[in-house]
Amino acid sequence: MQQFAQVVVNVPIRRSFGREQTAPPNPFEDDGESAHSLGGGPARLQTFHYHLPADLIGTLQAGHLVWVPFGNQEVQGIVTALDESSPMPTKAIKRLARPQPVLTPAQIELAFWMADYYIAPLSETLKLLLPPGLLHKANSGPGVRAKREEQIELLIPADEIHSHLFKLGRQTKQVLVLETLLAEPEKLLSAVALRERCNLRSKDQIDSLIEKGIILWEDGSVRLALTVEEATASILDLRGASKYAPVLAALAESDGPLWKSDLYAKAETNIQMLRDLHDARLIEITEQVRYRDPLAGRAYRRTISPRLTDQQEQVWETIRAQFFPTDQGITPAHFLLHGATGSGKTEIYLLAIAEMLRRNRQAIVLVPEIALTPQTVARFAGRFPGRVSVIHSELSAGERYDVWRRIRDEEIDVVVGPRSALFAPLPRLGLIVLDEEHESSYKQDAEAWGSFTVFYDARTVAQRLSSLTGSGLILGSATPSLEIYHLTTENAIHLLEMPRRVMGHGEGEEEKEGRESESRAPVYAEMPPVEIVDMRQELRAGNRSIFSRSLISELQTTLDAGEQAILFLNRRGTSTFVMCRDCGAVTKCLQCDVPLTYHERADVLICHHCNRRYPIPTVCTEPGCGSKRIKYFGSGTQRIEEMVQQIAPRARLLRWDADTTTHKGSHQEILERFAAHEADVLVGTQMIAKGLDLPLVTLVGVVSADVGLYLPDFRAPERTFQLLMQVAGRAGRSHRGGRVVLQTYTPDHYAIQAAANHDYHAFYRREVAFRREQRYPPIHRLARLIFWDKKLEKVQAATTAMAATLRHHVAEMGLPAAQVEIMGPVPAFFARFRGYYRWQIIVRAPDPSHFLRGLDIPFGWRVDVDPVSLL
Repeated sequence: MQQFAQVVVNVPIRRSFGREQTAPPNPFEDDGESAHSLGGGPARLQTFHYHLPADLIGTLQAGHLVWVPFGNQEVQGIVTALDESSPMPTKAIKRLARPQPVLTPAQIELAFWMADYYIAPLSETLKLLLPPGLLHKANSGPGVRAKREEQIELLIPADEIHSHLFKLGRQTKQVLVLETLLAEPEKLLSAVALRERCNLRSKDQIDSLIEKGIILWEDGSVRLALTVEEATASILDLRGASKYAPVLAALAESDGPLWKSDLYAKAETNIQMLRDLHDARLIEITEQVRYRDPLAGRAYRRTISPRLTDQQEQVWETIRAQFFPTDQGITPAHFLLHGATGSGKTEIYLLAIAEMLRRNRQAIVLVPEIALTPQTVARFAGRFPGRVSVIHSELSAGERYDVWRRIRDEEIDVVVGPRSALFAPLPRLGLIVLDEEHESSYKQDAEAWGSFTVFYDARTVAQRLSSLTGSGLILGSATPSLEIYHLTTENAIHLLEMPRRVMGHGEGEEEKEGRESESRAPVYAEMPPVEIVDMRQELRAGNRSIFSRSLISELQTTLDAGEQAILFLNRRGTSTFVMCRDCGAVTKCLQCDVPLTYHERADVLICHHCNRRYPIPTVCTEPGCGSKRIKYFGSGTQRIEEMVQQIAPRARLLRWDADTTTHKGSHQEILERFAAHEADVLVGTQMIAKGLDLPLVTLVGVVSADVGLYLPDFRAPERTFQLLMQVAGRAGRSHRGGRVVLQTYTPDHYAIQAAANHDYHAFYRREVAFRREQRYPPIHRLARLIFWDKKLEKVQAATTAMAATLRHHVAEMGLPAAQVEIMGPVPAFFARFRGYYRWQIIVRAPDPSHFLRGLDIPFGWRVDVDPVSLL
């Protein structure tokens, strides 16, 4: 009986279609070939039926990567299901691309759900679950593969290395002469007798050794000029064998075999020398698969669980009762852990993971930024040595593939990383942790360059993955997103609270590396006091500096005490815009139509949207102007850095922003340098606000709390509140205490007041009332449709047509206008990007995915369900 497989091909899908629509044109119609497109199933699902050749029956499974014919080409595809029949004649699958399935059944089901929920091509949601380079075209090479390298093993005991060296190299006449003399080192031997013993035709070899100072000539006789040890070394040099000694010594010093590249780093050698040693049967050379470990060479201090605070005890008991009601297995549940910065949320994660591992389950730990990954990995690898790995975009394709392969083969039990780590193929997943869940970086940016991107939210996807795998979910934050906190009010997620901060570093502890403090009784600490500085009053007092008098004073006090400070401004560069003082024209990017930022060190204007660079203007280019009165306005992190150097010339500074973190490992390098007190002041953007634990930081200065507060986006107050609360939480994490200086021109704004009082609940009540009144999330749901094109007329026509289609769809479905609203089309706030015009339509509906499902959405549109920004 013939068997069939449904396959999603690795070919871009240019138009969407859904359950009720006609299937797209058959790509085999031109030549009579017969793969089949299905309109059923999740929205934009496109699968093709193929039959199994005899050699794959009983072998092929859902999740296998295969090669299939597709039109006149051969492409890769992923098997999503096996069938007993096909609605059309079919072609055969060519062969397996990989011997093992590349996706688990839960991952396949997750991809279907994401395609349905986010109105995305199924081929794109499947790609999210695979490491880069695994999928490739027939003529593009083999794709990413396991790395193979020679491994070198010493075959002799270390104490026999010296004796074996004398068997290496060449036995020359000079070596023979020296060996003869070394047999009787104290004896004079006549030159004639020496020539006879060594069968020398002339005295040349003896003369050469005399010139080298190895032997002495005394009245026709010769003797050694060196000690026995020196003469022995000379024999090795003359044989050409001494070069092998460091190689063999390096192998002897290692605990086991060495990889060839590691041996090259330890000793000067080459492949020919290794072959010589192999031929002499001193080493074994074998080719092995080498795991490209992103954590290789890193040592993490072992830790044990500290004594819990009473609030940690209460939270842990609640989680344990829900997750682990019996001695075996787990009961899935979803929790929001709302804990103050420094309240000990990470310890709760560690306890839950430890219990999961004891029950033979695995865990994923998500962090919002790559910058947080090193510190998080250190915490988890110290508790679970040898069982933790990391996934993030800074890894090479080879590293990501090897980590993915080890996870699939069950060699890794805990995976740490940002958003993409959620798709690690853990076969026994038991727990998903999302730390700092409020961060918008958990949502795939709809402005990301390139097409066919799935604009998913890791928080939403994690909830679905938890249900599919029977796993627990813990979302943690000091400033939860309104959507997640609102779910707790509807009893969709259990709320756990830890409002008090724990003293994480006792007196002197930060200077005593390695000191065990796990048994020390926990002590609560107060949240750092926040001083709001009204910058309008500073101006009235004659202070035109970007630093208030209070911040300057506090900075000097901090530096005098040998402590550290963080200065936060969520803008990089030196000046934020350049303007002609005569006509008022602002220099803008020709591609994006946004003001250019001046970077003094590079002496260039940079567009922070497309990264295009422009020369510094000397005259105004506006028609009819030509003024030379060009002025730089605003401040960025580079300007803050310069101002600190003027105020405190001896202060050691580090800057942490997108300009200083362009190379691999730069985040960890900056963090390690600051943690090691190689700098006194850290100046940075939002990267420094995310979960860092730095005990010497006693001062946090927010240079401008108003940045972003008045953007035309309904989430602007929420983002500002979260950012201020989080950056304030970096201060006062040790016995030294801390303080925060918050500079603003709008000190009475409710977001700033709530942040200064560390009062999340006050902010939530005020903000959710505004959202309810204005029909914004989390009370109502949105979808955002964005169209890009280089021609404005095309953008206007396409968005106008789409808006009409959407309104007609509302009427077709018989929905009241108040239930589904279509807003737009209008230009986006950033109306141009990289030369493309951007217009958008906003859909407000109880279920935007259901409303949009089945609509024809042409190529060029981006569909962003549950957007985190409307800019």
